Formats: sequence, C-alpha cells, structure tokens
Amino acid sequence: MYKKKEFKKLTPLYDVHVYEGINGIAIRYCHKKLECFKGKEKYNNVLEIGAGTTPHIDYIKHKFDNYYIAETSEASIKHYENDKKISAVLYDGVKLPFENNFFDRIIIFHALEHINDPENFLFEMMGKLKNDGLISISLPTDPGLLWRLGKIFTKYYTAKRTYKISSNEYDYLLATEHINSIFNLISLIRYNFKNQIKENFLPFKIKLVDLNLFYIVHITKRRCLEEIF
Repeated sequence: MYKKKEFKKLTPLYDVHVYEGINGIAIRYCHKKLECFKGKEKYNNVLEIGAGTTPHIDYIKHKFDNYYIAETSEASIKHYENDKKISAVLYDGVKLPFENNFFDRIIIFHALEHINDPENFLFEMMGKLKNDGLISISLPTDPGLLWRLGKIFTKYYTAKRTYKISSNEYDYLLATEHINSIFNLISLIRYNFKNQIKENFLPFKIKLVDLNLFYIVHITKRRCLEEIF
C-alpha cells in the first residue's frame, strides 16, 4: 500500500520564501495596500486569522483597543506568548472560539486559499463580526497568468539557489498550501456578498485576475443580515 511522502523540511520554508527577496517586497506591498480603504477611525476589537509569525498589525493605520490572532499552529501561538499587544488563540481551522458579533474588523491575509471549506468559513467570520463591521481579505491570484509567470521564475531560480529544494518539491509545497483557486474564491465572495464588497486588484488595478498578482476585498456586514449571522 502506498503512503504519502513526508516533506517536513518544506513546512518552515513556506513562511521563509514568502517574505524573502522579490516575494517579500511584493507581500509587504500587499500588506500596505490592504490598509488603503475608507473606513472608521477606530475598530475596537480586531481579529487576524492565520497570521503565522508575521502578523499584519504593524501595517494597520486605524486605532484599535484589542488585537487577537487565531492560529491552527501551536508553534505560531508560542511566538506571541510574550507579546503584550497581541492575544493569540489556538483554533481548529473551522470554528472560531469567540462570541458572535464580537469583532469590529477581521483580517485574513493570504490565508483563505489554505482553508478546506472557504465558503462556510466566510460565514463563520461574518458571524463573529458586529453589524457594520469589516472583513478585510487579501489573496494571491493563483493560478492566474501573471502569478504563474512569477511562480516559474521562483521555481527555477529562487527555490533551487536559496531554499535548496527541487522544482518538484516547490510545486508540491504550493500544491499543499494553495488548495483553493482565486477564481473559485472570488466567485464565492461575489455571489454571497455582492452588495457589500469593495474590490481591488494589484498591482495594475485592472479587474482581471490574469493581469495581477493580488486580490483585495473588504466586506461590510450590513444590519439587515443580522438574523442570518
């Protein structure tokens, strides 16, 4: 009976390659652009989901009282043990361990593409959000054309020279991490929240996945949806 190979050495490399070199420049640019929206001066309770060890908190422009992180990784939780600005909570990747209508803003930066049931998770986040609260989502445009071109460069140059892994191992790494395509995720978001969203494509702002690297959307929870969530 065949067994799945274990590429344990690849797991820590995912976070590393995202913030190194050209990738790092692009990701930090996306962090900054996630804050380019017209919102409230203050969001009291903020939740970030799937931050790993590189949270979005340093890019936030608005005021806030409390900053929470929900993570599925115990190693990531330990990273925040001595951080007085952040309250980190371990969760199962499905149900968020918070009261409904608790958060003023929820941030999920390059994480929704990793979640097994993204549609239900969108509603899970919405349930934890107060009326008129905001969900801020950023996503890679994988497998869009421009994203695939960047992936080819990384696979044949950066992966071999910097991370010392083969092109096949790099493909496997992304295949196990990016389990949802940008096309499906955008369709889910637009179908369920079409009158509540403000979208942005980066870096070229043309509303075409194939001509951009990142997709950013802010979803506002309307009062009329209170009974649903």
